[in-house]
Order: sequence, then C-alpha cells, then structure tokens
Amino acid sequence: MVNNWAIIGTGVVSRKFVAGLRQMPGLGTVTVAASRRMENAQAFAKALAIPTAVDDYRAAVSRTDVDLVYIATPPSEHEAHALIAIAAGKAVLIEKPFALDGTAARRIAEAARAAGVFCMEAMWTRFLPLMAEVRSLIASGALGELRALQGSFMISNAPDPAASLFDPARGGGALMHRGVYPLSLARLFLGPVENVTAHGRLGSTGVDEDCTLVLGHAGGAISTLTASLRAPGPNDLTIAGTKGRIAIEAPIYRPFRARLTPVTPRRNAGSGGRLEALKEGVAAQRLLQMMPGGLRGMLSRGGRTIRRPYHGNGYGHEAAEVIRCLSAGLTESPLMPLQDSIEIMDVIDAARAAFR
Repeated sequence: MVNNWAIIGTGVVSRKFVAGLRQMPGLGTVTVAASRRMENAQAFAKALAIPTAVDDYRAAVSRTDVDLVYIATPPSEHEAHALIAIAAGKAVLIEKPFALDGTAARRIAEAARAAGVFCMEAMWTRFLPLMAEVRSLIASGALGELRALQGSFMISNAPDPAASLFDPARGGGALMHRGVYPLSLARLFLGPVENVTAHGRLGSTGVDEDCTLVLGHAGGAISTLTASLRAPGPNDLTIAGTKGRIAIEAPIYRPFRARLTPVTPRRNAGSGGRLEALKEGVAAQRLLQMMPGGLRGMLSRGGRTIRRPYHGNGYGHEAAEVIRCLSAGLTESPLMPLQDSIEIMDVIDAARAAFR
C-alpha cells in the first residue's frame, strides 16, 4: 500500500505533523505541500525537503502521487478543503477542531460517508499510548462507576488580533483551540453529552478568551472543563469513579504519565469519640502539614504511576491510526469516529451561544 501525503496548510502544526510522520516507520511520504501563497508553500517544502510546492489546493489533492490529505488550515477553511479532498477520492485527516461548527462537521461527514472515503479528525491525544492504557483500566472496572472528570488547557497569550487564536472569522477562541482537548477526552471516557452549561469571557476581538463548561453525560457522569488564552493553568485531567481515580499529568495535549489511585468507599461513621478527637488534634494536623502533599499525598501512596511514552514528537500516532484503518478497509476510526467529532462541535456551538 502506497501512502503519499499532501499537506494542506503550512503553519507550525503542519511542520510538527511532517516531523511526526518521519519519526515512525511505515507512515508514508509527503509528496506535496500546498498553501494559498506560493512563497509559503515553497518555503515549507524547501525547509522540509518536500519535492513539490503548489498554491492550488484542488491541484494538490488531485495529483496521482497523493493518496492521503492532511488539512491544517484555520478551522473556518476545514470544510471547503475537506470537501475538495473527498471529491478527489483521497483519505483525509483534518486538524482539530474538526470544523467551524456542527453544521459544517455534518456536511464533511455526510460527504465522506456518501463517497466511501476515509475521514478522521486529527485529535492526536486520543491516539497516544497512554490513552490506550487509560481506556483499558476504565474498561477493566479499576475506577468502578465513573462519576466525574476535570480537565484544563490554559496558557497566557498576549492578545493579537492578527493571530488566528484571537480571530473569530477564522474560528479562534479558547474553547476551539484549547478546550477542545479536554472536551474530546471527556467524550471519549464518559460518553455522549446530554446537557451543557457554559460561561465564557469575551475579549476585545470577540472570541472567548476564558471559558468553563460543565457537561452532563448520558451515563450520569459530570465533567468540568476550563480553557484560556490569557491565563495559565494546570493543563491536566482527572477521571474519578467510585473505586478510584486516574490523574493524567500535564501537558494534556501530549501526556505520557498518569497516576492510578484506588480507593475504598467510606462507610458512614458516627460523630464524636476519641478517634475523631485524636485526628482533629493539634499533633495530628501538624503531622499532616509536614508531609509532602499533605493528606492528598498520603492517600496517593497506595496508587501506582503509569508511564507510556509516545514515539517521536507524538504526531505520528494519529497517522498510524489512519494507515491502520485504511489497511483494514475502514472509512472511519473506531477511536475517533465522525459522530464524536460532530457531537463535540455541537457542544462547542451550545457553549459559544451561552457566551453571548
């Protein structure tokens, strides 16, 4: 099977994707780079030793030496570029967020399904080795009944109206570019979202610069997600159930380590007594404050650390999933099905409506 890639969009993420392709065997070769400006395409191709540069997206995806198309243009352009690739019969991998909104996401999915062409959102975090381990632990019942998830992706950026992060026309905003990570993982681990409560703070350019979502999932679990373009945060994620929790360490977008902490549900205890007096006494509380991590640190000692390194820079794992699916004759990935991408965009739409 020949796997020749066309790269649509020549920004920083595309550079990382090409590097990731080359760090894992069997993922194919990049044969053409395309940008709306020829000088950008040529500079990208020269820097990364790609043989062909073009300023025509349709021409790029129609080439006979292209089998797969990776799209990393602004979210506002994803639908148009995906439909061009699908019409050319080429498998397509679309950077997150999948589209500008839920309506556009549906149109992409409908076109791909009608044409029988492979299509997947490039939410690379889902395909990292650590995520497979977390899914396995959850499936094994290690956490019991899932009850809650908390996640954040927050970085302080200087506002720049010229940057796509702060441009509403190009699909900017904290939720679209950062909140989509914990949101996608919440959908992966807790299932479909049934209700959305959202609060956002709009900046001078009109995008949400800070936001928090509280989601109710079909199984009854609740997730709380926070994203920001203007403030730093822990950028980690915790999944909690009746029998324990898994704390996925930062960075949330490229994690490789987590901590599994089992717990035994407490039984209701009566009030008063010597044990309570001892626990609440000065000596006991002073000892807790001297321990690394306090009570939380003491309780976490019964757990274990899980380390699952990613290969190279991590971007190759999503490409490996594309190749795996194509080899198996699949037109959608079971790890990132199109319905998940549509639902995630629907949640984003509902949240953005609440911001205003």
